[in-house]
Amino acid sequence: ARRYGALIVIERDEGLRAFVETGVPLDARLSYDLLVNLFTPGTPLHDGAAVVQGNRIAAASCFLPLSGRADLSTEYGSRHRAALGIAEETDAVAVVVSEERGAMGVAVGGQLRSNLTRRELRDLLIELLSLGRAGVSP
Repeated sequence: ARRYGALIVIERDEGLRAFVETGVPLDARLSYDLLVNLFTPGTPLHDGAAVVQGNRIAAASCFLPLSGRADLSTEYGSRHRAALGIAEETDAVAVVVSEERGAMGVAVGGQLRSNLTRRELRDLLIELLSLGRAGVSP
């Protein structure tokens, strides 16, 4: 709603330590207020990704690999390319919010599902992050 861009990477089975080490260590309890503060434009940590491990934000302002996919629409910028890049290289779930459009998406398993409603985002995250999940396709 505030049109803050965001990139939140949620660790699953594969560790993300190498990516955590590229950012600013936080080891802070995951909360809505902290995420809003992290991604507020102009704040020191708003660029890059926040990496979530369990119920903690391990680090913020982390660098992620960019997808080199040529078929990705030009409407997507580096934030979406980074979400897709981490989803291509790991089993992580990346939540991406467009700063320009406020559109929310999820990258997982090398695929990007975009323009999700809040309810669709919530339901997809519950499905992808629940124990005993059946698959990883968005």
